[in-house]
Amino acid sequence: MIYDSLPVLCRKCLDKEIPEKELLEYLDDYVRSLPAEKRVDEPVYNLRLSKCAECGHRLGYTCTLCGCYVQTRAAKKNMRCPIPGYPKWTENAHDEGD
Repeated sequence: MIYDSLPVLCRKCLDKEIPEKELLEYLDDYVRSLPAEKRVDEPVYNLRLSKCAECGHRLGYTCTLCGCYVQTRAAKKNMRCPIPGYPKWTENAHDEGD
């Protein structure tokens, strides 16, 4: 199903570097633009981000396993951490506790 949200910005496709502040603002706007039915609740989102923050596969705002911005992946329902076999979080909110 297609839904309206901001397009995901690909840093690899750009001609110039984006300042980190602008990128973070863009990612926050993207998350807010997701329809409520496609977005997890704020506590789940924050928990997912905290687990991503302590992960060695994170480089800046990007997950090096899947290439997603951690904010965009963490905000969406039906997504999970891409670590094979032992994801730090899953699509089920009740599984978020480790």
